[in-house]
Amino acid sequence: MDGKIKKIAFLGLFMALLVIATSVFRFPVPTFNLYFNLGEAVIYLVALLYGGPAGAVIGGVGSALSDVLGGYPVWAPITFAIKGAEGFVVGMLSKRYKPYFAVSAGAVLMMAGYAAAAGLLYGSGAVPLELAGDFVQTSVGGIIAIMLYKRLKKILV
Repeated sequence: MDGKIKKIAFLGLFMALLVIATSVFRFPVPTFNLYFNLGEAVIYLVALLYGGPAGAVIGGVGSALSDVLGGYPVWAPITFAIKGAEGFVVGMLSKRYKPYFAVSAGAVLMMAGYAAAAGLLYGSGAVPLELAGDFVQTSVGGIIAIMLYKRLKKILV
């Protein structure tokens, strides 16, 4: 199979996997219109495997689509920007640094972006809950992505 076709096929599959990981494995946070999900693992994995532009497109579009489909449309444009930037940063940094550093930088960007958005939308009381949930979400996603990356990089890229 041609390399470009193989890449496009895998990116399509990863887009679908991201929507599933974000929509199906979703755990709502009581009180605020927030939720925890496993989508970070897919964003980080795509960014590590295929680089910043692919991480940005899959992260931004797939996550925003999940917000719309999951009943959180107000978050879709915010998610598009934050998750797109997160995927881009992880993918670009992974070219020069170890995956752990790249994922950590993306996680900090994501946590800061969502904390600011939650504070603007729901008030300062939402910020600690958002940060706590995002810390767990990025940590779990990062661990999963790095473990899978080490096993898949020779097969998929």
